[in-house]
Amino acid sequence: MRNDGTPTDDGGEDNIFAKELTPAPDRWVRRGTWIGIVLLVLVGVFLWLQGGENRALNAMSPSQRQALFRETRDEFEELCLPDGGGTRFPRKCGQLADFLKRFSECDAACQGEIEPFSARPTR
Repeated sequence: MRNDGTPTDDGGEDNIFAKELTPAPDRWVRRGTWIGIVLLVLVGVFLWLQGGENRALNAMSPSQRQALFRETRDEFEELCLPDGGGTRFPRKCGQLADFLKRFSECDAACQGEIEPFSARPTR
């Protein structure tokens, strides 16, 4: 800069007026990295919450687990089986069937009973 306050016209590195002021490209890299980390954490939390029911069943004592299985199966048999599958409670029967699938106590006979009510993938 000259003494009168006007910039010199040499175009060198010392001339700050010759440089364009653009945001640094690493700013977008950092922003993208943080967005990626947040998305990964959200997916991880979602997956962890989805497995909560299985973790709760596995944490139960064998006697508690057996009692819950028996109670759920009795409810399923009472609501869903008397009319041969044409139940008035299709959503409830589907939920009970999906829950019974999670038990290791559900043997071949149990699997056969709940199979018509199990949720099937749809398009």
